[in-house]
Amino acid sequence: MNLLVSIIIPAFNAAAYVKEAVDSALSQTYPDTEVIVVDDGSTDRTAEIIKEYSGRPNLRYIYQENRGLAGARNRGIKESRGEFIALLDADDAFHKDKVKEQVQAFDEHPEYGVCYSDLIHFSDATPREFYHHRYQYPSGKVFEPLLRTQFINPLSVMVRRSVFEKFGTFDEALRCSEDWELWLRWARQGVLFYFLPKQLAYYRMRLEGNLSSLKSEPEMKEKNLLIFGRLEKELSHVERERYNFKEILSLLRKKLMIAYLMVGRKDAAKKSAQEDHRLGWAVLIAILPAGLWKVVLKQIRVAKHRRLLEKIEKPSI
Repeated sequence: MNLLVSIIIPAFNAAAYVKEAVDSALSQTYPDTEVIVVDDGSTDRTAEIIKEYSGRPNLRYIYQENRGLAGARNRGIKESRGEFIALLDADDAFHKDKVKEQVQAFDEHPEYGVCYSDLIHFSDATPREFYHHRYQYPSGKVFEPLLRTQFINPLSVMVRRSVFEKFGTFDEALRCSEDWELWLRWARQGVLFYFLPKQLAYYRMRLEGNLSSLKSEPEMKEKNLLIFGRLEKELSHVERERYNFKEILSLLRKKLMIAYLMVGRKDAAKKSAQEDHRLGWAVLIAILPAGLWKVVLKQIRVAKHRRLLEKIEKPSI
């Protein structure tokens, strides 16, 4: 007998994409799944689109007032019945074998609480082009590597229900970076993560440098600093020294400063530089015009992103 897998799809004004996400969840080759769409206060046609699936016994639609991505995911987890839980954002898609492959990985590696897989990247701007992100993904104890970067996309993840029950769910107060905080919290408490080296999901990249994405960068970087500030208080002095935590915080402040500059907030960037004693940066920020900072840093960001992606052949979904 197969164990039930719950696929949670949070959706907020996702009418343009949600059908593709739901279809990929319903098309899984693993036979025992339930799909839970949590409509997080949408005002577009999301509800109408999901009503088209009303005849599917393994799909449930839940509407709630807007609580953000973490709140929608948590509601889906609370309402779910599966022994395993998979996360699928409404603008992404699963490979047809994703659930089957990850359940099999759990069967073969019962000591792991989380299984995350490789991904394929694509963009609406170039719909016929597919990319793979160059990165060496670790397995096992991932707390220390997670301190350096957030490399686990929620889209790639399947989790044992017992992990949520024992170690908690997403922090709804954050509204962004809640996934990084959760992985860090779990990893610090001893949850083991298994990397499955198969490209089992399709991640929709936003247009490079689009306005809405750039505007959200400072808030995300602020939340990252908040998360790591809280974590610093939980770590012992020996742990802070071992992980070189001062350097980690300094890098996060630098990224926040750059995020401010990318949206033209020179005063906030200058203040951030001064707080971290980056006086050279503070002088440069004061001298160079905001428009120049925005152009140069945007180009650097796009170039760095492109360097991490390698073009691959069109996959079969």
